[in-house]
Amino acid sequence: MRTVISLVVALLASLLGTVLLWYGGGHAVFELGRFAAEGAGFFPLLVALGCLLLAGAAVTVRWSRAGVIAAGAVHVLFSLLGILVPFQPMDGISSPTTQLLGMLFDVDPALATGGYYFVAFGAGLLIGFALLGVGILARRGRPTVLARVLSAVGGLLALGACGWAFAAGGDFYRRTFQMLDWDAVTAVTLVVAALIFGALIALSGRSAIGSWIAGGVMSLVGVILLVADPVAYAGLGSEVLIILPVLGWSGAILAVGMTVLGLALGVTLRAAASAGAERHTASGFTQDAASGAV
Repeated sequence: MRTVISLVVALLASLLGTVLLWYGGGHAVFELGRFAAEGAGFFPLLVALGCLLLAGAAVTVRWSRAGVIAAGAVHVLFSLLGILVPFQPMDGISSPTTQLLGMLFDVDPALATGGYYFVAFGAGLLIGFALLGVGILARRGRPTVLARVLSAVGGLLALGACGWAFAAGGDFYRRTFQMLDWDAVTAVTLVVAALIFGALIALSGRSAIGSWIAGGVMSLVGVILLVADPVAYAGLGSEVLIILPVLGWSGAILAVGMTVLGLALGVTLRAAASAGAERHTASGFTQDAASGAV
């Protein structure tokens, strides 16, 4: 029963959270780009709500690994199709992902734009590989000292891998959707960077320390960039200024951070429940032994 509940909650929360993120993030980029921070309206709140739902989907690892594995697989497949399949509209070549996002323009251009940001900048892959990795490696029971150390180191290194993936994603978005020049090397680089991130976060399946570290840092940065005016970091390089506002306003960084925090909470609660069950079993065994001795 827990497996079924985990599957349903994880998939529904992930789907609804992603749609809210696309809608709120796409509109936030449009409005903030025109009117700066004072023009954001309620769209950043929708982004935050979408990120909370994604975190809620990740927390379901506490009950069963099936939900996060299924949700992660959906994110990875959807994003891989959009990244690795060449996008050459002049030749009539596009993936199912880009075709679906293209159809969303008839519904709401900002919603579709948010979807393009989510896929092209690598947020979908980062979330998907993190969910898959932790879901596969998650185990019940108290983590060992080695597991805690590896998880902490993995969480720190994951921050670098995340930055690499977002940088590659910015290049991929510019080349593919602005210059209409899809490049295989850029696409593969984005996938490799996201895969390394997922592998490092997967170590948190045994101990949540790494996810608390990586998720906390990314969530803090994501919140700051979601509400900050670009004037605050105008002194950075031009390439950074092209990517950073979109990553912040679209909620891409915050979504990855909140998902990883959700995994951290789920793994922590999973371990706590397992420890409680062990104590209950030990207590029952002690009482039975005492009764037998009498």
